[in-house]
Amino acid sequence: MNIEINTLGLKNAEKFSSICQDYPFQIYLRSGQFCVDPKSMLGVLAIFYSASDPVVLDTNDMDEETTQKFLKDIGQYIKK
Repeated sequence: MNIEINTLGLKNAEKFSSICQDYPFQIYLRSGQFCVDPKSMLGVLAIFYSASDPVVLDTNDMDEETTQKFLKDIGQYIKK
């Protein structure tokens, strides 16, 4: 599942990365040709501050139940 994410500064990047670290699944954060691991604070900061294209989170092989919990946890970062 691909989810567009808001890029809202250092504090939000730190919290967002922390939430992602709670999930043992492969998750990817993409923008244009760049792809980083959102569990990496440095990766999240790099993509948040350099992205000129929309930032999209790819939940990859996460099961449906876990995906729903994850979406609830990151709700404030999802672009509406």
